This record gives sequence, structure tokens and C-alpha cells, in this order.
Amino acid sequence: MILIRFLLVAGFAALSTACATSPDALEAGDPFEPVNRAVFQFNDAADRAILGPAARTYAQVTPQPAQRGVRNVFNNLNRPVVLANTLLQGDFERSSDVLLSFITDTTFGIGGLFALAEANGVPQHNEDFGQTLAVWGLGDGPYLMLPLLGPSNLRDGAGRFVDRYPHPFNWNEDFSQSGEAWALRGLNGLRFRADAENAFATLDRTAIDPYVQMRSAYRQLRAEQIRDRSGDDDAAFDDLPDFD
Repeated sequence: MILIRFLLVAGFAALSTACATSPDALEAGDPFEPVNRAVFQFNDAADRAILGPAARTYAQVTPQPAQRGVRNVFNNLNRPVVLANTLLQGDFERSSDVLLSFITDTTFGIGGLFALAEANGVPQHNEDFGQTLAVWGLGDGPYLMLPLLGPSNLRDGAGRFVDRYPHPFNWNEDFSQSGEAWALRGLNGLRFRADAENAFATLDRTAIDPYVQMRSAYRQLRAEQIRDRSGDDDAAFDDLPDFD
């Protein structure tokens, strides 16, 4: 619901700021640029004050095998989402890969702690509903910067909302809203931010306009993922271009 409210607020805010949006932003598919930049500044401030330091502390105090195990568990938990989207895309070969990985790692990999399927050569895939909509022919729509979640667009932002339903955290409504579920979501966000530390540092150090560079990098990444040549969201920020 928070995401839908933001999309609605962004739409109304864009109407009131349309005159302030530069021609370059309109040409770049970013008609909400004034609102997006404000959200980007908020995200940047939150990252510098809280998220970045917390992620660096996590990376420093958590042994690498434990970090890898956390990453594996959350990747495995996301597989029902990936399975639903590969089925919706009509890609049954990939669906079988995802289902085999989920069964193997959940049972023999101790709930996904060990990525046994990948270690044994099962191809890994990562599809979301934004990609599914793209496969169905829907364009990305205007660019959006979401609070705390980062870069997106209208199609992918709506896709985030849909993807919550196949995720195991939401199979039980009581658990979904429990403190334990939110703590696990926070841990997942923390490990993702820790994995992205090098890209954030490079962006901060070299980009003339970090907002524009992030917008460009996100679009390139999503285009690549939709072409199914990059399917690992954990490596998403590793795939960002150099910010020279």
C-alpha cells in the first residue's frame, strides 16, 4: 500500500511541478524529476546517516561464510516469485530450473543456507513482474525514485507490489506483519546494501551528477535483465557502468 500511495502522490506532484521540469528531463523520460530529485536527496541522506554505516558494520562483523549463507537464504526465499514470473512469461524451461533449485536448496541445502543447486550446475534465474510486463510488451513508463527503495519506473514500481504476493513472507498475513518478518526484511536490505558498497562508493566519488548517473545505470541494467543476459539482482550494482 505504501508503494501505491507513493505512485499516486508522485503523479499528483508531477502535475504541479510539470512547469519546473526541464526539457532534458522530459526527453529522458523523467517528467517527475523535481520530485525524484527530492526523494533521491532524502535517500542519500538516509544512506549516509544510517543505512551505509549499518551495512559497513554488518560487513565488518559478519564472517564471509555467514554473509554468503544469508544471501543464499534470501535468494532461495525469492524463488517462488521467480517461478511465478517465469510461468507467466511462458518460459517452462526456466521454470523447471527455478523449481528444481528451490526444492534442492530448501531440502538438502538447509532452507537455502547452501546453494547446492547452483553448485551442481543448475542454471540460476531471477525474474520479477516488471520484467514479465516488459515481456508482455508494456513500456517502462516514467522514471521514479522510490523512498529508500531507490531507482525504478512506473512499470517496475507496480511490479514490486505484485511480486509481494508469491513471496513466502506474505503467505501468512499474521506472519507478514509480524516483527520477525520486518526484522528479516531489514536484514535482507542490509545485506543488499553491504553487497552494493563498492558501487555506492564509486558513484559518490566520481559522478558529476549522481542522480543522472544512477538513472542511466538503472535503465541500462533493467534493459539487460529484460533481455535475460543479466538475471542476478544480487549482482545488480556490480553491473553498473563506471561513473567517469
